[in-house]
Amino acid sequence: MDSRMVGDFRVRCSVAQEKQQEFHVQIWTRRVGGNAPEKCWVVPGGSVYDNEEDARQAAGQVCQAISGVRFNGEPEFAYASA
Repeated sequence: MDSRMVGDFRVRCSVAQEKQQEFHVQIWTRRVGGNAPEKCWVVPGGSVYDNEEDARQAAGQVCQAISGVRFNGEPEFAYASA
């Protein structure tokens, strides 16, 4: 599980097993300095992985790709402009 601070939020990315051999990445956000609940978000364009190792690598990449967190805890990603 990867974790880092983005602004006032603790962001962590984890792997969840959906079915027998299907894994996906989840993003968890929580505002630091209060008793706000942790929120779970689905990765945009969420891919399904056949094995846990591939999903863990993707979780690390997703965690690093988060560029900000909105006031409601929703993660934001920086996208390249044309």
